[in-house]
Amino acid sequence: MKISIITPDMSMNALARAYLLARILQRRFEIELIGPIFGSEVWKPLQGLHNINYRTIRIKGRFKPYIQLWQLSEMITGDVIYASKPLLSSYGVGLVHKLLHRKPLVLDIDDWETGLRMKRVMKSGLAQHLKDRILSLLFIYSIGSSLNAALGERLSIFADAVTVSGSFLQSLFGGTIIPHAKDTMLLDPAAFNPTRLREAYGIHPDARVVMFLGSPGEHKGLDSLIEAVHELKDPNVMLFIVGIDESSPYCRHILEKAPRALGGNFVGIRMQQVDKIPEFIAMADVMAIPQKISPASIGQVPSKVFDAMAMARPIVATSVSDLPEILNGCGWIVPPDNTRALAEALRHVLSNPREAQEKGLLARKKCIEKYGFDSVEKELFDVFRKFTRLG
Repeated sequence: MKISIITPDMSMNALARAYLLARILQRRFEIELIGPIFGSEVWKPLQGLHNINYRTIRIKGRFKPYIQLWQLSEMITGDVIYASKPLLSSYGVGLVHKLLHRKPLVLDIDDWETGLRMKRVMKSGLAQHLKDRILSLLFIYSIGSSLNAALGERLSIFADAVTVSGSFLQSLFGGTIIPHAKDTMLLDPAAFNPTRLREAYGIHPDARVVMFLGSPGEHKGLDSLIEAVHELKDPNVMLFIVGIDESSPYCRHILEKAPRALGGNFVGIRMQQVDKIPEFIAMADVMAIPQKISPASIGQVPSKVFDAMAMARPIVATSVSDLPEILNGCGWIVPPDNTRALAEALRHVLSNPREAQEKGLLARKKCIEKYGFDSVEKELFDVFRKFTRLG
């Protein structure tokens, strides 16, 4: 059986979830990963990895996309369609193909798309809100269109099956929870030498590294993390933020704020290829996932928590979404938007290396058992089992 996985934009981090699903499904099925490119190229962290067959179409012009998305639908050759995100450029394309060719369609939802856009609406004034509504209507195919998200989520009832990344999304859309699984063979701390890696990045032997790794955003709590590290007032503690995109206004804000607060104890590093991620995690003394409470975060399970677990790193996270359950017994949970609590948890981890190491090993064990490829492959195969007779 062949599965066509559709992502809404090959040039954005939306590709990450579709890529993950493709990695798991290619263990049992023939896979093609299809999607439009609204930007200039395939998202850099995932260019040319693991022999995934990418099939793309470049989107140009303001009104041509409707024609090009129709053409994208005709590029689908799989027996089953698996659309990543309830958006017109993925799920909408899949629905058109399903209706025309009578193929089963599975929808994957890994973010509350309406919540992501709600954050922007809450911050804007009336004039900006009206402008956004008009643009959303004119360019409904756009990833950022609020109408795109609302329509896609309403149409989710027409999918033959649904998968979601967490319990909040399951409460809204039903379906089977498929976590952001990790290849724990590749993410293996035994394969990396932290001392050598730290030397390569000029990190002093006495330095202790607090690390955030991911796509920075306002709901990710980086402002609180900067303030928490500053509150430690420890000259040996460094903050690494890995995943900086200098074209992002929020990243530029972080690049201004962090050096002011931390001086030379802050290091900002650009986005990395996926295969480089374990090297950075291996250098960390503690991984921080300080999500804020917001419409954007309550439906989101940060993928990087599983990277950190697989690499046996101690993790401090906030009690947002499914993080308390995921890290139960193998991490530290603090209230969101509480700089002091975050600082105290980081201080505790850095001051108790033996306990931190034990929690890290427990995190890896839990990741292998519940969030590794072998475990999640079985759950994902169960979703597609009823369609295998078509292959």
